[in-house]
Amino acid sequence: MEVLGIDMTREAYRVSTPVQGVDVLGYVPEGLVMEMLGLNRRPGHGEVYAWLEKHLTAVEAAMTKRYTGGVPKSPFDRITLAEEA
Repeated sequence: MEVLGIDMTREAYRVSTPVQGVDVLGYVPEGLVMEMLGLNRRPGHGEVYAWLEKHLTAVEAAMTKRYTGGVPKSPFDRITLAEEA
C-alpha cells in the first residue's frame, strides 16, 4: 500500500494498493483514525502513517473487498474507493 497524502476536501488520506493487478485508489477517513486512536483532535501526519502501517492488512483487505463488490467489516467499512466517492 502506498500513502498518497491527504485529501482535505474529503478529510481522508488517499491510499493506493494493487488488487487483482489493478492499482486501486481509496480514501481512509481521518475520523476513522481519530476514533481508533481515541483522539478528540485531528491526528498528525505521523500518527496517521503509524496507524496505517499498523492496520495495513485490514485497510488492504477492506479495499479489496470493496473492489470485488463486497462490504468490509466495521469499522473499516468507512473506507471508500475513488470510484465510489
